[in-house]
Amino acid sequence: MNMNEDQLKAERRRLAAAFDGVLKEPVPERLKALLAEPAAPVVDLGAVRARRAMSSWAAWGGMAATLLLGTLIGTRLTPPGATDENRLVATGAIAQALDRQLASAPGGAVAVQVSFKARDGRYCRSFSTPASAGLACRDGDGAWALQQATAVAATPGTGMRQAATALPPTVLAAVDGLIAGEALNADQERAARDAGWH
Repeated sequence: MNMNEDQLKAERRRLAAAFDGVLKEPVPERLKALLAEPAAPVVDLGAVRARRAMSSWAAWGGMAATLLLGTLIGTRLTPPGATDENRLVATGAIAQALDRQLASAPGGAVAVQVSFKARDGRYCRSFSTPASAGLACRDGDGAWALQQATAVAATPGTGMRQAATALPPTVLAAVDGLIAGEALNADQERAARDAGWH
């Protein structure tokens, strides 16, 4: 619907009558104070982009550090010669703890949580260190073949980790997937250890 010129003029007069009084009122002091404040500082977009680039470099650096940590944990679990085509085996302190330490006995750097017999007849044991947790099963050649290994995250800001008995969900799932029956009790575990886990 098009308005003719007379209708437009009439509409302008009606609006002017409604709002002229408001337009002629003095500006309140609080609004004048807002207008008198200095304008917001001009932002240097180049500096903002540079900061963003630095934060993206920090993110990439964090990913690189995570990769390095995973590599270090992996090499500590498996020094040269500790792998073959089909398995990854525990060595050093972890292998010693799996060989000798009872779950009921407090450990040093390595804590053993649960021992059980797998469906295939092998003995398996879960373990944790300040940096990792996992599950290993005793193979016929006496090596502890890792079934699951994962990094353990420290509690942010404290440098502390969860208690040794709290295994990560991936390790618990691996235990559930392998266990045949119940976990070994203290007497059964001691007897298995004394028999060399055979």
